[in-house]
Amino acid sequence: MELVLTPDTRWPVDVDDLVAMTAAAGFSGLGMTGAWITADTAAAYEAAGIRCHEVMALLITDDDEATLNWAQRLAHSAALVAAPWITTVFVADIDARRLELVSRCAAIFADAGVGMAVEFSPAGSVTSITEGLAIVDAVGADRAALLVDSWHFYVGSSTWGDLERLRPEQLASVQFSDVQAPLSDDVMAETMERRVMPGDGLADLDRFATTLLEGGFDGLVSVEVLNRELRRLPVPEFVRRAYESTVRYWT
Repeated sequence: MELVLTPDTRWPVDVDDLVAMTAAAGFSGLGMTGAWITADTAAAYEAAGIRCHEVMALLITDDDEATLNWAQRLAHSAALVAAPWITTVFVADIDARRLELVSRCAAIFADAGVGMAVEFSPAGSVTSITEGLAIVDAVGADRAALLVDSWHFYVGSSTWGDLERLRPEQLASVQFSDVQAPLSDDVMAETMERRVMPGDGLADLDRFATTLLEGGFDGLVSVEVLNRELRRLPVPEFVRRAYESTVRYWT
């Protein structure tokens, strides 16, 4: 099992410093938004002794040209840091024409040696494990795999049976955080501003982790805690808390 970190892109922190903080906390990898990656970023990872496990994020939208252009830019960024996955989220409804667009984006990634991590979310148009796997099947398992976020799983329509049936080879990674009782029906606001550290919320994360582990999963677990209040913490303290709150579930 590899514990890694998906950062909050709103942190006021230098990228090189964040890489070093992540390594110091015990993580073996740090995700990176494509906008942060330069020709020098790989050197920061090498100096810290960790890797970039994901580049964020491709949004599948109604604008084909913009989506393809962004896919090209992300593929270039991922190649610079040898990231294995580009996180892909779905804003537009997925009909046959747009599924062809997704496949074209996955082909761009594959040409750069990168896979498409298909992330389902109740805030998007691909909302469940079942719908996410349908995207993976259409794109091709040689080019894509599923990203399962514990927050999205708990809040959305996926079932424990769906989780139990996942095979390790179907998974790109797991994102991990806990869930509070919602303050509104705005799922996007809840997921972007009110996640909490593992163990501080309502989700049955023991069952979530155990289900995946008993199914043979032994891959990337990335802590992603997006929270307006926690964003006020010094970043090194946040990163340390993220590691310490997560490691017990996966060891």
